[in-house]
Amino acid sequence: MFRQCVFAAGLLWAGQTLAGYHPGASDNIAIYWGQNSAGAVDAGKSQKTLAEYCSNAAVDIIPIAFLSNFSPVELSLTNMEKNDNIGQEISSCQKMGKTILLSIGGSMFNAGPLSPQHGRSLADQVWNMFGPHGSGGSSKRPFGDAVVDGFDLDIEAPLQNMAPFAARLRKHIDKANAGSGKTFYLSAAPQCPYPDQNNQEVLLGNNAVAFDFIMVQFYNNPTCDIRVFGPTDGKSDPSKGGFNMAVWDQWARSSKNPKVKVFLGIPGGPSAVTSSEKASYKAPDKLVPIIAYSKSFSSFGGVMIWDMSQVWANHGFLDAITNDIKCPSAGASGSANINANGNGNGNGNGSGHKSGNANPRAKADTTRQSSKASTRVRRTHQRDWKS
Repeated sequence: MFRQCVFAAGLLWAGQTLAGYHPGASDNIAIYWGQNSAGAVDAGKSQKTLAEYCSNAAVDIIPIAFLSNFSPVELSLTNMEKNDNIGQEISSCQKMGKTILLSIGGSMFNAGPLSPQHGRSLADQVWNMFGPHGSGGSSKRPFGDAVVDGFDLDIEAPLQNMAPFAARLRKHIDKANAGSGKTFYLSAAPQCPYPDQNNQEVLLGNNAVAFDFIMVQFYNNPTCDIRVFGPTDGKSDPSKGGFNMAVWDQWARSSKNPKVKVFLGIPGGPSAVTSSEKASYKAPDKLVPIIAYSKSFSSFGGVMIWDMSQVWANHGFLDAITNDIKCPSAGASGSANINANGNGNGNGNGSGHKSGNANPRAKADTTRQSSKASTRVRRTHQRDWKS
């Protein structure tokens, strides 16, 4: 797919739709919103409302993080406790071409369905609450009239019965896609160790689910993340050190959906990773060969970044990633002046946020990490919605 690489005042001028997930493309950019990880470290870098990011043409997909509990169904959006317009903001973002997903999970999500039938029932409830109108049931809708474009599974604990839940969501999505003009998606965000023990049931075996794309977390995992990407001297295999994009590409081609796309998941700033895993953050210039290598795989679909607050606090980061992923020749040569943040100087906008989760998506290998401090801060500043 062709996209002209010209940014002016935050707008991408091209013969294609400005943004949104493109299944046939390898230049999608997804950035999680909702957990304010940069604001937890520095209140001056807190996340803004969803609407304030959607005019940025570089961003294609925004997973809203998180639906954090099943019993009852609960949303936890850090530092959004006074924002009553999220549903309207979702609709506004979609009109700008953004693909808006609801991410289910996160580090505080620690209880799965009680049984396979309970999983299917919960999937019906979630679909009725956030999917198309008239889906059935009498569930309240936290986002009002807004309808998300799909769901993302960010499962960070070994939970039972998630496969029946995901399979039921897939069934709803396939039925809706066959009968309407709107396209819905199902994604997942496994960690890079293969197989990810927390997602093995939904990714492998008889109960595996067909995903449209997965956004692999290539950070906080010292055996396979971007820190172990090998030399790029043209003689060595970059995967020899353990970086395993090739393994995930192989999974994709043999998965329940052989057309599934694999995203390279990266941290958006130094504080987006746990303090012991700082090496898994890479500055944009260090990411150039990693992105180029990842794009050599047919399953590659783009880059996922954790999270929005980190990206906006990290001046110039999104501009550089946009160069590398959407305009690789310009990014490599430095010949194009692409300002994805639209402020005229190549810097992001990291002001105007509040504080939130002090443990930004903290994970190492297949174990969750969550400190008492992070739990306290998150509960103080999050916007909760319970069914």
